Amino acid sequence: MSMYQNIQDIMKTLWNDEELLRLLHYKPESLREKTLDPLNPSLPNILDTDVDWTLRENLVMSTPKHKDLDENPLCRLCVYLGDREPMGGVKSFHAVTQDLHIDILCHFEYENGDFRSNRIADKVSQMFNFSSITGLGKMDYAGGNIISGVPNQYVGYKHVFKFGGLRR
Repeated sequence: MSMYQNIQDIMKTLWNDEELLRLLHYKPESLREKTLDPLNPSLPNILDTDVDWTLRENLVMSTPKHKDLDENPLCRLCVYLGDREPMGGVKSFHAVTQDLHIDILCHFEYENGDFRSNRIADKVSQMFNFSSITGLGKMDYAGGNIISGVPNQYVGYKHVFKFGGLRR
């Protein structure tokens, strides 16, 4: 399977997960502002309301873009492929190990409300860890770290997953 097909499979999975989209889009629960928890079933289904995909394409991007986040407070996933190495270090073998980077960026309005970056990270781990979304075998969590240089009033955390693929 090609790198192009891998990222297509991954993006389709993320763009079509309603629970994840709710966590990225809806504000935290607040009695003062009369907002519900983002997973409350009475809130509109994003897959039904985002018919032109404008919202999904702004919340889940295939590049590490965050310069526009100062304009509108939100949560965003930046999803892209990372290192790709031959399995076992053998240069002539046809199998590779591919890294998948998922950057979670959350504005303080979401983070201070309900630790949103952690809720999103839990959902992403549930979706990808030990899953067979793309490539060969199952994905595995490889680690994570804080992202420096995010816009003011944002927190950022990078999660890395590994999966197998074929050399092309």
